[in-house]
Amino acid sequence: MTVIFIHRLLQSFLLPPLNSLIIILLSMIFFKNKIKRNFGVGVGIALLYLQSTPYVAYHLNTMIAPPPMKISALSDARAIVVLGGGVNNNATEYEMNAVSNVETFSRVRYTAYLAHKAPQLPIFASGGTIDTKDSEASLMSKALKNEFKVSNKIFLEPDSKTTSENAKYTSKILLEYHIHKIALVTSASHMRRAQALFEQNGIEVIAAPTSYYYLGYYNLKILWFIPTSIAMSTTSAILHELIGYIYDVNI
Repeated sequence: MTVIFIHRLLQSFLLPPLNSLIIILLSMIFFKNKIKRNFGVGVGIALLYLQSTPYVAYHLNTMIAPPPMKISALSDARAIVVLGGGVNNNATEYEMNAVSNVETFSRVRYTAYLAHKAPQLPIFASGGTIDTKDSEASLMSKALKNEFKVSNKIFLEPDSKTTSENAKYTSKILLEYHIHKIALVTSASHMRRAQALFEQNGIEVIAAPTSYYYLGYYNLKILWFIPTSIAMSTTSAILHELIGYIYDVNI
């Protein structure tokens, strides 16, 4: 748990909005020259603005997101693997300890869609516990069975806490069942790192991305350049993936 905390703390310094605020703060503290100080503050403000616009978020997402999977490719897979993306531990309206958060549920929904297309394929749900008693894997399994009426056999990998562990632990289970090729379901921005890590662990991957970021407001393009919290959150997630790819995949 301590490692996860430190990881998240360090991560926050590299991601918006704190990365921009740090530039502004450091410029005000260390630059005595007014021109340099104003330039540093201006860079921080510009970065904060750019990272929070839908236009920038969309193009960053497009840069790293693979294309959608063609359903015909599912015939080559021997299993479907879905990765957890977090839990909501304040789901009191459900009278439960926790439920899948929005990101995870989006992956579950697409997994269910694929499962109904290929009911013969086993599903491997991967994700452990961090802030709750229930693992991401168990919550995803419950949603697939209870909310989407999936009949596929479901296996759980309930111990991983990072993408690297997702790949390591799930690949070990897959190989025990002599499964070497999977359809991997995760968010579009997360796919390249997840795919690379599974392939490093000996699993051939058919990318099945979901949760693409979209611009919207096609008739009001000026809104593409108006900062939003969703755009900043998306930019943050993409930068997280770029940093994570360099760290995890060791390029």
